Amino acid sequence: MAPQEVAGNPDCDEVPGGAGTTEYDTGDAPQNGEVLDIEGLGSITIGVTQRTAEPDGQVLSFVIDGPFAAAAVIVKGGPNNAEGGANLYDYTTTPAGQIEADDTLHSQLNPPGTALTDISHVAFCIVPDGNNT
Repeated sequence: MAPQEVAGNPDCDEVPGGAGTTEYDTGDAPQNGEVLDIEGLGSITIGVTQRTAEPDGQVLSFVIDGPFAAAAVIVKGGPNNAEGGANLYDYTTTPAGQIEADDTLHSQLNPPGTALTDISHVAFCIVPDGNNT
């Protein structure tokens, strides 16, 4: 899925697909193998790898384990991008309207667009998932 660039430092309630969701944020730069606990209901396991193909930089993957899914994910860029911003992955446009796993998510391109900005943190916009309940 192609991301949509969004300005500033958006939260779930400020982006398409995020309204009415519950936000879970990594708080800091995500680490490979990091696990976010979702209020004792389950977890989100995060993968972070370095891509060498152009544009090179960090890419993120996630897998959800529990009775919930992501309606949207916001991947925010690090300090290399002075203008701030993020990439929005809006899964409400998929046939299921949500997703339980994805890979190769990334932050925005560094000016002049030759490399990806390092990931500073990630916000998951979570909804209940009837398929897992």
